[in-house]
Amino acid sequence: MKKIIKNILSVAFTGIFLVACTDLDYENYSQINSENFPSSESDLEAAAIGVYSTLGNSLVMQWVNNTGFTYSELPTDELNTAWSGDAQQLDRFEWSANAMQPKTCYNNYQQGITKATRIIDAFSKSSVDEAKKLRYISELRVLRALYAYYLYDMVGAVPIVTDAAIANDVYTEWKPSRPSDAEYISFLEKEILESYQSLETKQTAETLGRISKGAALTVLLKVYMISKQWQKAADAAKQVMDLGAYELMPSYKTIFDIEHEGLNNTECILSIGRIMSNQRFSWNYLSSVLPAVPLYKCQGGSQIAISGGYKMPWAFYDKYEEHDTRLETILRYYEDKDGNMVDYRTVKDSKATGAAPMKYSEDPEQAGQLSGNDFIVFRYADVLLSRAEALNEVNGPTQEAINLINQVRNRCHATPLVLDGYTKETLRDFLCDERGRELYCEAHRRTDLIRFGKLIEKAREEGIDAKDYMTLFPIPQSAIDENPNLKQNPGYEK
Repeated sequence: MKKIIKNILSVAFTGIFLVACTDLDYENYSQINSENFPSSESDLEAAAIGVYSTLGNSLVMQWVNNTGFTYSELPTDELNTAWSGDAQQLDRFEWSANAMQPKTCYNNYQQGITKATRIIDAFSKSSVDEAKKLRYISELRVLRALYAYYLYDMVGAVPIVTDAAIANDVYTEWKPSRPSDAEYISFLEKEILESYQSLETKQTAETLGRISKGAALTVLLKVYMISKQWQKAADAAKQVMDLGAYELMPSYKTIFDIEHEGLNNTECILSIGRIMSNQRFSWNYLSSVLPAVPLYKCQGGSQIAISGGYKMPWAFYDKYEEHDTRLETILRYYEDKDGNMVDYRTVKDSKATGAAPMKYSEDPEQAGQLSGNDFIVFRYADVLLSRAEALNEVNGPTQEAINLINQVRNRCHATPLVLDGYTKETLRDFLCDERGRELYCEAHRRTDLIRFGKLIEKAREEGIDAKDYMTLFPIPQSAIDENPNLKQNPGYEK
């Protein structure tokens, strides 16, 4: 029964929205006319699904290779891989403009932005109730800004289609040059500030998986953090806090328990629904991280086909205190399929490259490699730590910043901080580690390490020949071939 309810709640994000199983699924909004404008709220909802689906087909997909998740994690200190190919390319900083693993994400985010622009235009010309229309347009403007934020994080400021005339012209010869960082960030800020007030405060049963006011303000927080606008970031985090819509879950492990998804999760601000009833919208995270040799014994009757290529390096595992309950979600000791107790740190095998970051609980319905655990995009603990970081950058260590950090640490019984003895620099270093401990494998680490100025440094500590310019990925060569005015990122030029 729980999974049936969960499936109904998550369909709005996975792209199989139950009331949208009509010809609207195939409407072509690239050619706008008076006959295909959305004419009812169900039309609005159905048309918006295609824009939302980009997030579930980019940040996480059925197979976690070639996703925003892997390009956000594998180049960092909190995940490594025993696999070759695309995974190794990311892990070892071996990408180039002609061989770039995140190319699929780049293309998908661009397409999602263009699609959003078309649908926003169609909605604006619709005869649907103005209040409902405004809410949907506001959602899509923020969602478009989120995709643009991910592009900026990946490759820097690039041209995006926000003009409906260009988006609706399949024959356009639009070949713009790159905008400045300031222009790009200003656009993202404007989109969110003009939209978030029209949204519901938080997700409801009817809007689960869609952009709320809390989610919009969290995207704004991310924009301010990546552009190091510290006071604005601190203020945006406080706005999320002041909504009174979110609170920390009572234990770390419950955040990622499949029984606490949807409205049962008070900490989740935005998630991507994954379901087993339609395997296209499930994913293989657990299969990818659990130990394959010796084979992990599944609990609760789950029959997981384990591939086991991703692990948390022991050096990162050792950043946790022994009594930190966040370690309950990271597997070092376990029972194998033969009933033997294993200390994975002592195993000699090519795939035993670290602990198993078993962040999500097993799905009792899982069979094979795929499971139906929702992926959390944003959660409240991130907001608290972000405000603490921004306050430290503005004023140095303050009691408020320490209190915010301790809210997160107290939950997992980690040693609380005291204000005495910290400088701006040492608290910054602590926050870099603490964000890793708290947010591991949530697709934030690469962005965080770049902001803290440590991405390349940590790669070199592992003996990887990472170049200074590799804080950005290259723009895919195919995009530059299509638009010769699109200048490549430094270091990747032919």
